[in-house]
Amino acid sequence: MITISHKSKLLSLVTVTVILTNCSFATPFYRAPVPGQNEVIVNFGTGPEKSLPKQMGILVWNLHKGEDNTFPKDFNELAYKKDILVTQEMQLDTRMNSVFAGLPLNYYSTATSFFIGKEHFRTGVATGSEVKPNMVNFVRTQTLEPIAKTPKVTLITHYPISNSTKQLTVVNIHGINFVDAASYRKEMVRIYEEIKEIPSPLIFAGDFNSWNEERLSILKEMANKLKLKEASFSPDNRLRFNKHPLDHFYYTDDINILEAKVEGFYQGSDHKPLELVIEYSPLSKITKAL
Repeated sequence: MITISHKSKLLSLVTVTVILTNCSFATPFYRAPVPGQNEVIVNFGTGPEKSLPKQMGILVWNLHKGEDNTFPKDFNELAYKKDILVTQEMQLDTRMNSVFAGLPLNYYSTATSFFIGKEHFRTGVATGSEVKPNMVNFVRTQTLEPIAKTPKVTLITHYPISNSTKQLTVVNIHGINFVDAASYRKEMVRIYEEIKEIPSPLIFAGDFNSWNEERLSILKEMANKLKLKEASFSPDNRLRFNKHPLDHFYYTDDINILEAKVEGFYQGSDHKPLELVIEYSPLSKITKAL
């Protein structure tokens, strides 16, 4: 059964797809303000100076801007004892800021797609951890989504790993939506070019908006070029459109997946949360190479 929020999102998707199919262009009725190049990244929080453990819990979740009633309760429950939070559709309004602050030892790196509402709240992606990242970067789409004419952003954070000279790279994506396959490919290639030389371990996760065969094919092609594996979930209650999941978790082969599940009972967003326990295991990569 599709909930009201699911129906709303899918109706919007179908409506805009029809517009793009039948029109050479879409005239925006509102252009949302977009931050300058040096204003995209905002960091906040009080993460202590330490390193990630080799075994870590991860939450990947599109937060639906925190609009759903049980979001605060669900987020606190899900984020508790997770080492990394990979979130999309963050909205830094009073409500979400207070929820983030409920995990007082977390440090958040955020990348803003655009400003929303008369208050100009930031919305985009946010990656949180008790560990402060060594470096933060982003890739902003050149292609703009129709109507509001706004970009999407992908956030790249690098974290030290305990007892290792390596660092974990976390690539947090909210994929470009409501555009044709050629534009989707262009933006995925731009992300590929940015991360292809980054050494492992690396995870690439989030809401890829992979809602048709063309988009999924582009995504799988990119994952193969990067030599990434995809996590499978049990249970698997990921949000789907046309039977295609929108959220994914990709990883290099020096990472082992110890647990991966997507429970269906959380109602704090229209997306269901991806919960994983992973282990950085460089020996697994060496063993496979022999």
